[in-house]
Amino acid sequence: MPPPLRPPSPPPTRPNSPLPPSPPGAPSPPPPSAHANPAIEMVPLRVISAQEDMLQYRPLVLRSRLTFEALWGRYHRYAEHNPVPGSRNRANLRALGAMIKGRLCLNRDKRIVGPMPGVFVGDAFNYRVELLVIGLHNQTQADIGYVPASKVDGGHPVATSIVSSGRYLDDHDNGGVLIYTGSGGNLALTYSCNYGIEVRVIRCHDCHASPSGKLYVYDGLYKVYCTTEICKFKLVRVPGQEALGNNIWRCARDLINQLDAKILPPDYITLDMSKGKEAVPVPVRNSVDHDAFPLEFEYLARPEFPAPPAMPGHKCCINAKTACSETSGCACVKRSGGGGRAYNADGMLLRGRSVVYRCGASCGCPASCPNRVTQRGMRHRLEVFRSTETDWGVRTLDLIQPGAFLCEFAGDVLLTDHPRIANANANANTGTSTEEWACFIDPRKFPTRWTEWGYAPAAVLPDDGEEPPRFVQCPAPRYMLDISKRKNIAAYISHSSFVPNAFVQLVVHGDEDESCPHLMVFAMEIIPPMSELSIDYGLDQ
Repeated sequence: MPPPLRPPSPPPTRPNSPLPPSPPGAPSPPPPSAHANPAIEMVPLRVISAQEDMLQYRPLVLRSRLTFEALWGRYHRYAEHNPVPGSRNRANLRALGAMIKGRLCLNRDKRIVGPMPGVFVGDAFNYRVELLVIGLHNQTQADIGYVPASKVDGGHPVATSIVSSGRYLDDHDNGGVLIYTGSGGNLALTYSCNYGIEVRVIRCHDCHASPSGKLYVYDGLYKVYCTTEICKFKLVRVPGQEALGNNIWRCARDLINQLDAKILPPDYITLDMSKGKEAVPVPVRNSVDHDAFPLEFEYLARPEFPAPPAMPGHKCCINAKTACSETSGCACVKRSGGGGRAYNADGMLLRGRSVVYRCGASCGCPASCPNRVTQRGMRHRLEVFRSTETDWGVRTLDLIQPGAFLCEFAGDVLLTDHPRIANANANANTGTSTEEWACFIDPRKFPTRWTEWGYAPAAVLPDDGEEPPRFVQCPAPRYMLDISKRKNIAAYISHSSFVPNAFVQLVVHGDEDESCPHLMVFAMEIIPPMSELSIDYGLDQ
């Protein structure tokens, strides 16, 4: 029989430990009034501004996701190199198990009701188990996450989240309203309806760009309403939240179709600021004012470094006909410090390194070699846009996977002993002016964010015999990029020292000069369409 529509006893006051400790300075929850809504009594009220949320919780979420990515990559590589006939590669479950054992999952001992601190509407995940890693959902297979009755003062379960996968034919979903057929948690959803408790909704989509073939997108909070049908609920999206991911992605896809058809969409001032110099067009959009600042510069796709010193005896892949690896004798891969190849077969950077040595013009491997991924230029659709917060910024029109190559910094190369740099240093030291430094990109300023990509705590790493990379000690970069006259799309990427979604990796091509490495930008997390890119420029150092 269907669960009762009314609780037989008074509603609970609140679940045990529904929220993590309040950040320093956060206001205390007000006492419940005599006429308080049961849901308000259940969840302590706390106002967390977007900035406080970013500073306090977002870095923790990013750290947990980076750890999962590193462990997943480790288990996935081991399964690829040691296949077992008839077995499935469940690297995602092994990574989750390692994080649970190492107590690295967030909110594992809590059941948070309402918004999840540090998780934003539109965040995307390749694997369902990633939802458990950060506490967004608490069930490995069941679609309804809930607080069990034993953890609620009133003795009734309440739902906290659902994963909508569209598995039932009679489900209806238009984004704002979801008709949901419950399974394995209907009673909890019923009490969430009775108490007015909002639930988090995660939608599952088919996605060929995801390694799992699925993509899980957090779409925010929904109010639960019971219907006249058994086990069927109506969920209505709470107003005032960020736009639905599905709507944003559809908008991005429509923009790409217009740009590919050479149709200039509204507010766009050019279809391609690179004028064909990049592998994909770079459009510019300004919906704020009439400024066309990016079009005032000459577009330079790649920096023009001085001729490198001769390296006698440098031989790499002379007779190679396949992708390079350590076992193939590739000198470039070996110079990167061991620990396996730098990229996987899809061109994703597996782990950050102090420097990556990439196959270059003197190498004999084919153009399809994964160790040439940055040589092939941009592959993702990015655009420069006018921002009211960051002046100009860069955002993606594509879904970008972690470890993907995005673009390279370009400008006029000035060696560190150039008179212009000496003059800028003198003016800054005497306090005369620091404006000149705004025209320079200094490779030495970028923090070592690469150390955060592809690495997990040693205590949770599997004993699979994989050799860790030996960080190569290379000379400090002895140049700067002057972007006062010529530059490219990378110069418009915004700065973030707290939670950047991309990082700079030093890359040396073949037998090039090690003191003039390329500044390559890679994704540090899944970046959904229409999201702004950010890196840490080291401005706070």
